[in-house]
Amino acid sequence: MLEHSLHYARAAAQARPFASLDELTRAFAAAVDASGTEQQLALIRAHPDLASKAALAGDLTPESAREQASAGLGHLSAEEFAEFQTLSQAYRASFGLPYVVCVRDHTRAAILAGLRQRLSNTAEQERTEALRQISRIAHWRLSDLVSLHQASLTGEPMTSNEAAPAPTPGVRVRLGTNNYGKADVRLFKVNRDSPRHKVTDVWVRVALEGDFTAAHVSGDNTGLLATDTLRNTVYALAVDGLHGDVEAFGKVLIRHLVAQGPTVRRVRVSFTEHLWQRLSPGGSEHDHAFVRQMPKHTAQVEGDGEQFQVTSGIEELYILKTTDSGWAGFLREEFTTLPDTHDRILATVVSSHWEYEPGEHDYGAVWQRVYKALLSTFTDHYSPSMQATLYRIGEAVLGECPEISRIFFAFPNRHHILYNTERFGITNPNTVFHADAEPYGQIEGWVERV
Repeated sequence: MLEHSLHYARAAAQARPFASLDELTRAFAAAVDASGTEQQLALIRAHPDLASKAALAGDLTPESAREQASAGLGHLSAEEFAEFQTLSQAYRASFGLPYVVCVRDHTRAAILAGLRQRLSNTAEQERTEALRQISRIAHWRLSDLVSLHQASLTGEPMTSNEAAPAPTPGVRVRLGTNNYGKADVRLFKVNRDSPRHKVTDVWVRVALEGDFTAAHVSGDNTGLLATDTLRNTVYALAVDGLHGDVEAFGKVLIRHLVAQGPTVRRVRVSFTEHLWQRLSPGGSEHDHAFVRQMPKHTAQVEGDGEQFQVTSGIEELYILKTTDSGWAGFLREEFTTLPDTHDRILATVVSSHWEYEPGEHDYGAVWQRVYKALLSTFTDHYSPSMQATLYRIGEAVLGECPEISRIFFAFPNRHHILYNTERFGITNPNTVFHADAEPYGQIEGWVERV
């Protein structure tokens, strides 16, 4: 139940009988709390790395293998796998522990984002967080066992996301966390309420979560919405339901799909919105001619039809300044070759997303304020490092946007290297550069309210 740590089950068993699954889970947590720091660290170290070579080779406990597979960690792209490896190694180097997270509580993207975020924690914070995640893992595994036991006593099939054992003789399996939906729905809407048209150009992804056990285990599709229906729903509801912010439209979609799908309990809608600016021939804005802009507006809305979690973001915003940046005074050791510089080109492709304080918000207005604060802050100071600029931008955004509780940035360094023309007898007065595509620095972090 707790990875390679049977002694905790023996300790928890001393508290029998248990009136509920929660009591049983608390007994395991109490056994861990009472074991002391060294044993707790041993428990954390007993867990495997996520998306590791051991996972690919099948060298995991059956529980870990099912859980990682349920989150799609066995089907990563080469780029995703490489990033998991890099970040996991950095995590181990920092804490001497594997990165532990309850994958059944998170999407694949959230698992990777959490790994980036938790790298900034202290060792004590990580020990506490890892134990909290292990408690969640134990809760799910105990829930599976209790459901399996109840089914064996009553002969009734399990409900929710637990599936009955597969019919293959001698093999006992169950369905893990799962979802299905429709991806890459390319919605373009023209608002013609006035002669001055407005366009919304957005790619939509819909994912349903619920009780889909029968479809997986016995091929019974009763009660399942077709993914083709999901596509049609996006377009149909956009006629009257998409007026402004895609975040608000996400709530419209979720309420409808939860109401229509008898087996649907929760919906996640992701948006990538391409922004268009009005053309201005002769200096005046045209009413119905546009040019597509570089940054993209991203959003994700998740909920059960009554409560929602909303995240908004910016992607593919390429920004650069030709001076007012340097990188100096950093640690030097035997493999350091980079010289100090106090005047360099600073360039990055911004990837950012943020979480909101509770309540309803004007998401479009918030996005515009984040965008303006990001651009103005990038230009208003000498940057001694991308890290310092990240923090300064985050501070500015939270100052301008009380609706936001915290904001995440990923800043890849797009290096511009002064080209050596001296070998041709030509002086390069800091004007000609090679835009380098080789390995680049990656600076990431959250800025949060205290």
